[in-house]
Amino acid sequence: MLNRVQELREARSLTLEELAKRVDSSPRLLAALEQDGCVVTVDVALKLARALGSTVEELFDARCQVGVSDDAERSGNSENKLAETPVSNSVETEVVESVTDGIGDENAQTAVSEATSQKSTRKSRQDREKARAAVETPGKRARRKKTDEPDAEHEPQNVPRVDAYAPRVTIDELSATEGEPLFWRPDCNVSGGSGSCKGRHVYAPTRSQTISSYDSKTAKTEGLAANPPELVDPTADGPIRFFDLFCGIGGFRYAANNVFASMRREGECVLSCDVDPHAQQSYAANFGDVPYGDVEKLPSDKIPDFDLLFAGFPCQTFSIIGLRKGFADETKGSLFFQIARILRDKRPRAFVLENVRQLTTHDGGRTFEIILRVLQDELGYYVDWRVLNALDFGLPQKRERVVVVGSTAPFDMEWPKKTSRALSLADVLEPEREVPKKYYASPEIVKSRKKAHQSQFYPSVWHENKSGYVSSYPYSCALRAGASYNYLLVNGERRFTPLELLRLQGFPDDFKIVVSYTQLRKQVGNAAPVNLIERALERFLPLVFEVR
Repeated sequence: MLNRVQELREARSLTLEELAKRVDSSPRLLAALEQDGCVVTVDVALKLARALGSTVEELFDARCQVGVSDDAERSGNSENKLAETPVSNSVETEVVESVTDGIGDENAQTAVSEATSQKSTRKSRQDREKARAAVETPGKRARRKKTDEPDAEHEPQNVPRVDAYAPRVTIDELSATEGEPLFWRPDCNVSGGSGSCKGRHVYAPTRSQTISSYDSKTAKTEGLAANPPELVDPTADGPIRFFDLFCGIGGFRYAANNVFASMRREGECVLSCDVDPHAQQSYAANFGDVPYGDVEKLPSDKIPDFDLLFAGFPCQTFSIIGLRKGFADETKGSLFFQIARILRDKRPRAFVLENVRQLTTHDGGRTFEIILRVLQDELGYYVDWRVLNALDFGLPQKRERVVVVGSTAPFDMEWPKKTSRALSLADVLEPEREVPKKYYASPEIVKSRKKAHQSQFYPSVWHENKSGYVSSYPYSCALRAGASYNYLLVNGERRFTPLELLRLQGFPDDFKIVVSYTQLRKQVGNAAPVNLIERALERFLPLVFEVR
């Protein structure tokens, strides 16, 4: 049977080259796909479905789904396939007899077509279930069943009701509205003050866009932003109370404390929260208070009143190294809606959120569109966002993060410019003679790295990607919580020490280390870069809170 991708492509009169350009892929890959000669990634599958005005389920069989490969087909088990099975003659006869009984000839043909389509859809759905069951392990099937059956006792309460994804639109519909914001609501009456920013909405980015809109400005000077003349700050006579949600090991808190000091203001953390017991241990050792655990079990009426929310919410579900499930991941993606619940119920004056850059492009931008729609249209906050890189703000680590800021009153954000005061890699590395031997890779690994690559930098950080390609830079690639021990090697020979890991994220040298090296690597990989967050806060907080 004609491949469904090829069928839809030809129906739209698209060449392989034209389709490849639309989905940012290669014509060779698409040609192989149409001949059932490859397994596509989730990302390519989503782009193809959107470009052809279809769905992933309609386009692909089980071999193209995550975790299912051509090995299943070669095993000889026919149930491992998910094919587009035509409706048999006997089934078609059954359909005709059931739907034409009692109606006139004039409507019979339409009824037969509709019923046949429904029968085929049911058949296809059953085949998909069989294919999934064939490749799932018993443990995975049990976990999926548990996920599919919500537990009323632990079900988050008072979460805004938002569709899992924005409505799917065809390429023709997108072309007809090109340039128009997808969630523009001219009748939206968000709460807040007045000024030139009133009613301004920001939207999810187009491809490679790293700023919220043409209105986003870059600061002309470093340091604090100036208080707007019309600013009315109800917290001026007291401390700025903040909630450190998903606090990790305190990246936001270190950054905020530095900015509060430069504003000559007192900051008061009314509550911190993180579900990881090891992160709680590190946070308590350095700040003196033990974070609360699972935010899903934290009722809004038990949260003290606060003025400012920090939330570097878990990013694994949106990360480029994950499966890109987004809100479909019931255990992590839904945590954004806990942020929404708290913002709605506690109504703080402002918030600052942080996540991986891939959040802005996940599922073609629809995930980020939902987040912005909830924050602006449903919760009534004024919002701005930008993708920032820690490498631009004094840290020798390429770590891109999207920062989203919001306030109950209009504001005009000037985002920080690149700093001229940057630490070099040599500044964060400990003297080689003081590095314990346990941090050095095995001679076999070192030999393999140096056989594959010669660096032009010293000192340098050598990076090996998933395909085995080795490269090196005079700075570190992004630290990752779940990466292998030898993912990054200093000069191709050794791993970072605990102090070096902390320095790469901007943490002070007096940070108390109370967990194992394995746990510290995980915590630092999940942390918000202190310097990056501090630069964003020093431009945003004076727009909302007075500087003394």
